[in-house]
Amino acid sequence: MRIGIVAEFNPLHSGHRYLIECARKLADENHGEVICVMSEFFTQRGEVAIVDGYIRAKEAVRSGCDMVIALPYLGSVAYGDDFARKSIEILAGTGITHLIFGTEKDDVSVFEEIYTKQQKINEEEYKKLLKTGLNHAKINSVLYGLESNNPNFSLAYSYYKAIRETGLDIKMVPVKREGQGLNSSNISGEVHLSATTIRNNINDEKIEKYLSKEMVADLRKETIASEVALFPYLKYKILSLGKEGIEQIYDVNEGLENRIYEATLVAKSYSNLVELIATKRYSNKKIQRVLLHILTNTTKEDYKEKFSTNNFRVLAVKKNKSAIIREINRGGEISLHPLLNSKNSMKFKQDIKVARIYGLLFNDKDIFRENIQIID
Repeated sequence: MRIGIVAEFNPLHSGHRYLIECARKLADENHGEVICVMSEFFTQRGEVAIVDGYIRAKEAVRSGCDMVIALPYLGSVAYGDDFARKSIEILAGTGITHLIFGTEKDDVSVFEEIYTKQQKINEEEYKKLLKTGLNHAKINSVLYGLESNNPNFSLAYSYYKAIRETGLDIKMVPVKREGQGLNSSNISGEVHLSATTIRNNINDEKIEKYLSKEMVADLRKETIASEVALFPYLKYKILSLGKEGIEQIYDVNEGLENRIYEATLVAKSYSNLVELIATKRYSNKKIQRVLLHILTNTTKEDYKEKFSTNNFRVLAVKKNKSAIIREINRGGEISLHPLLNSKNSMKFKQDIKVARIYGLLFNDKDIFRENIQIID
């Protein structure tokens, strides 16, 4: 048995540890392993990772995972279906038999019903609703009953769809989320705080009981990353690209380049820029992802060429489980690389670029000098 987890761990807190403990228990009962695929520098909601992937992966292994693989940038900063598709592809390549995930509702029996409804809706009907100004999450709620206020449940459905459409034999194991809602931002007495609350209150000692001592120590010695630092770089990039250049950026469509450019001329801050561009149709998350694609100069051609890669970096591994890397590589479905060098670097051009931009902004680390974290 091999258990898969898709994560961001931004940062890894008590709620995440509970999920890993559930996975660990299931794996140990069946002499198996826990494999995690994790976003590295930026997240699915278009946010900056609070610290780099190596630090968060190290904490994941300390918490019970056997290995953590980096989800490439193009999978990390993507709408839900692409995020899920790439994550499941990687985990399937490692040979997982089960996928464990946190969700607001642990009854996932409705997924097949939702999927069946989706197959019956034609593209024109969907486009008609888009033209009314509704965003994708709202349309999915209207057409299929996929609740837009349960983000983890919606993402779990994307996992289900990715597994079903590729004919994979992977069993889904839902774990009911406890504690604060995903978007809560204030410290409360809940059993688990949201990652958003922890990031928003990173210097408050009250959050420390929700983090391991090692995670707290790592956070205290690192430069804490946030979107505030992006604004001057983004403004320069948008103005230098111009509307024609922005149009070539991945996920920019239907004249969005005009809205982005005009908003940049008057925006006073990063959050102000997002607010000026976002509409009922284009959610804040969508705009945040697009802005990251602009910052990293990720084009539509980059997506076509690089999304399908089957080469992935290992960020951390438990010492007595390092043989898993060789086993997976012998299987041949995906190739895992414990470190970057002159021989494999061309396979990771996009992620090297993203890592250096993140480093320029926040930690001044050289990705070529970062080695796989081996945890006893």
